[in-house]
This record gives sequence, structure tokens and C-alpha cells, in this order.
Amino acid sequence: MSFATTVRRWLSNSDDVIYECRNCGTVLESVEWTCSSCGSMEVAEYDSSEYEIS
Repeated sequence: MSFATTVRRWLSNSDDVIYECRNCGTVLESVEWTCSSCGSMEVAEYDSSEYEIS
């Protein structure tokens, strides 16, 4: 496992974070940085807790 992957896992250890392919919209696991559907490396990271309405 690469250092970058280890850091990403540690930083994204939250269920509130959603990873989505910017090319096709596929929802990805936190450890995936290449889309399994289209092969794109354009991955968006959304923290769903920032968008919750109180």
C-alpha cells in the first residue's frame, strides 16, 4: 500500500464523505481513486455533513 493511499484512508475515515466520479457519476469507495466504470481519475469528494439542513 502506498503512502498516499494510507494517508487518504486515514483522512477519510468518515461515513459522511462521499466519493463520486466527475465523469460518469459513479459513487466510489474511499480507497478508489480511479473509477471502476469509466476509468477516469477525476474523483470528487463531498462531505455530506456540510450539506445537512438543520
